[in-house]
Amino acid sequence: MNSYDDREKPSWRDRDRKKDRSKHLSQDRPAFRPQSPKAQWAQKQYLKEVENLFKGKKASKEHAVAHEEIHKYSGTKKFNPVVKKYIAEYDLPDDWSTLFLLIDYKDMTIVKKVIAVLKDMAEDQPLSIKEGLKSKLRIIAMTTADSELKELAEEVVKELQ
Repeated sequence: MNSYDDREKPSWRDRDRKKDRSKHLSQDRPAFRPQSPKAQWAQKQYLKEVENLFKGKKASKEHAVAHEEIHKYSGTKKFNPVVKKYIAEYDLPDDWSTLFLLIDYKDMTIVKKVIAVLKDMAEDQPLSIKEGLKSKLRIIAMTTADSELKELAEEVVKELQ
């Protein structure tokens, strides 16, 4: 015969825990709660503003126009003056494609700096882009009259292999 006294009685702590839980809701909470679209948009805007804060002058609309002009006038007579103006105002660009265009600039000291920056960035680039850089540097090594630039180009080609 089982009596009520033979069963295990729950402790007061267990009773309080059961009372605090609702029987109608699941106690499993989702590990990830998606943000609302408005919150996502606000977060993107905030991160964009923080990034622009660290960019300084390069976050301005004038920079975007000057940057676009380098690409627009590449291979034309206006290329060298546009690049000269850009470098005087903003220093060297940060992106690969614009730096790659600056290899054709007339000032050899700037070209040497650009090659050094591209060499450092090449590690993170895909093989096809590295091969494009090596081809461009081989052409420079064959065609330039500047002996220092020729040596630098040949050295970078060897390092990239």
